[in-house]
Amino acid sequence: MASRKKTNGKARRAAKSKAVMAVQNQPLDGGQQMQMIDTDRSDGFTKCNHGLVPSHYHWKNRGEFLNTSNDMKLCKVFLQAFVDEFDGAGGDFLAAYHATKEKKFADVWKDFGKMSFVVSFLLACGTSKVLEGNTRIARKYAALSCYFEMYVEVDLLNIRAFPSWAKINELYSADMHTLVSFLKKRIRCSCLDEKYKEVKSIPKIGLCCNAGCPLPCGKTERSLTKCCSRCRAANYCSRECQVAAWQGHKGECAFYADLKAKFESEQE
Repeated sequence: MASRKKTNGKARRAAKSKAVMAVQNQPLDGGQQMQMIDTDRSDGFTKCNHGLVPSHYHWKNRGEFLNTSNDMKLCKVFLQAFVDEFDGAGGDFLAAYHATKEKKFADVWKDFGKMSFVVSFLLACGTSKVLEGNTRIARKYAALSCYFEMYVEVDLLNIRAFPSWAKINELYSADMHTLVSFLKKRIRCSCLDEKYKEVKSIPKIGLCCNAGCPLPCGKTERSLTKCCSRCRAANYCSRECQVAAWQGHKGECAFYADLKAKFESEQE
């Protein structure tokens, strides 16, 4: 007979899968005028929107259809503001979050439909950049979409205890296998199928959370990394790096472990 913890774990995974599919399968507005960051309609979107479905309506709050003309304009301004803050802070997600969470963007952060559009738009941009061969920008879009996707799971759907910063950071400097695999699983087209065949033999690379890791840029094959068993929030290339990083990690470890325990208790 399955234990209650194992049963609850399966239920959480099923709920997460269903909720993520709901985010990814929104019939969202294509945002024909949303020419932001460094992407425009000449980047391949004329052939395929990579999951962005042109429409005058999109799902809001998982059930209510609303006209999105003003919503999409607000999403455009919000996402550009977030990216500007993100770039200005040297790629700091939390700095960009705190700079945009108040005043006119507060409703965007709280709105499932708007956040769903932001995720889908960034996935489409990232896919387009991969097909163009612009890997650097594709990584940026993938990391941003992962951040917003996890924000939805943690703050709006309550199906995750905290964001996986390790995964977000890995995408920001991802190998092609990791990058293409992440995008391919989330878009609703086959545009990356051939690219995936080209890169699937490339070993996926993980990042060691020890700032003093002796490996170049702290990178190693992901299959060789070891996860902190207490908080599950930090990865290391070796036991030696985990021990060396403990003094800096232990406060963060306790914080994430408490969040994890609280989340699991609330799911029972």
